[in-house]
Amino acid sequence: MAKHYLVIVFLLLLIGISCKKEMPVSSNFELSASNENNTVVLNWTPVSLSGFKSINVYRSVSPIPDPLFNRPIDATLLVGTISDKTITTFRDSNVVMGSGGMVYYKIVLNLENRVVPSNQEELSLDGFSVSYNSPGFNNSGQITTFPEKNLMYIINSNGSSLSVIDYSQKKLIKTVSFSQYGNLFPIMNSGKAELFMMSNYLTISCYDALTLAAKYSISVPSGSIRDFRVQDNYMYVLTVYNNSAKIRTYDLSSQMMVNEKTIYIFSNSTTCNLYIGTQSNKLFFKYYTYLYNSQTGNYTYKNACVKYNIVNHLPGDSVVISHPLMNKDSLSGGSSNYYYIQPSPDGNYITCNNYGDILSLADNSIHNISSGNILNPMVVYPNVGSYLLVKPNNSSGGINFNLMDVYSLPNFNLVTSIKSSNPAIFQGSGSMIKDDFLDNDSLVSYNLKHMFANNQTTSVLTVFFKKIN
Repeated sequence: MAKHYLVIVFLLLLIGISCKKEMPVSSNFELSASNENNTVVLNWTPVSLSGFKSINVYRSVSPIPDPLFNRPIDATLLVGTISDKTITTFRDSNVVMGSGGMVYYKIVLNLENRVVPSNQEELSLDGFSVSYNSPGFNNSGQITTFPEKNLMYIINSNGSSLSVIDYSQKKLIKTVSFSQYGNLFPIMNSGKAELFMMSNYLTISCYDALTLAAKYSISVPSGSIRDFRVQDNYMYVLTVYNNSAKIRTYDLSSQMMVNEKTIYIFSNSTTCNLYIGTQSNKLFFKYYTYLYNSQTGNYTYKNACVKYNIVNHLPGDSVVISHPLMNKDSLSGGSSNYYYIQPSPDGNYITCNNYGDILSLADNSIHNISSGNILNPMVVYPNVGSYLLVKPNNSSGGINFNLMDVYSLPNFNLVTSIKSSNPAIFQGSGSMIKDDFLDNDSLVSYNLKHMFANNQTTSVLTVFFKKIN
């Protein structure tokens, strides 16, 4: 009996020694975390233990357990590895959060014969992340926002699917399969939240904005659709065919065309678009033409924006929007005005050029929104709210590409300069699209990251919120 007892004690001692060797060793290896404009900054105490190999940095949307009994932390949570023991800081600008905005961090010191985990740090950020998988290589490049209903739409062109996110509820509502692909236009139409898709310059389809259930489609012959707008259950479709630009008006109650109006005959190459002033019963038709002069060797460019009043749901009288700062004819290289002529969604303002001049149609006055931070501004008009977001041009003129200006409407007073919460770059293999917009008094910054592995795409949408004042 005593012999058996000694054997059992000996075995327990061996197990204890083995477990002690494999378990992490506690030490004064302390981690701290802080939030700087939604970039998490990690700091830890210098490494004093011998046998240093590396430090692993882990991030998760839920608490991270310590590595135990040869079970390391899930490798998918690893966001960085540091091989220099003198480094004691790590900046995470590609934060991924849980639905409640929580994010957890832990670092693990790898020594020659053991690992030493730090304490766990958790932060609560004003935002959220949602993840979803799709087969194959995801080259999705279209995210459409619908601030009136706090919704975002993501097209996965590779998997032929469409996802809708409620960013006020911080969750993925639904993903549906789509047999067609096109540009999305979410619209409040006579109190109904609807989603329109234009595909192949031939068909405009309507869906319920929340359920994504199909409602109807309208086909236009010859694939001539250039643009369209919807208001008060009527659709205005801009078509260009045989050098003739027309506005076709459809009654959406019956999906029947009720009017066709020829608005321009082109004699040379052209580009054109249609806009609608949703609060002012106006349609805006803008076009850009160019003609080559063989004698001078120059191109002559013409930019114009024409306003049509909507009377009894039909486009009526028109007038050319005129101001010395827009609609000028120009020679070679002077075509950039066209790309900057942009009416606001409410029909009250028009961007004139790439120098920051905005025309107020109420009193025909000019407001300039260029600044020392943003010399060649890109204007984002609000769909809801009374603030104007001004971004730097991606190609030139921005001193700080991450800094944006916010102006109040209608007085165009500079309210604040605000940084985007989006990362400047994306670290790691994959791709990312990102943008910012205003929702009433909040800046909404979103980015969509795609990670490719084993013929599987993991997509992560991250959204941050920031109050303007």
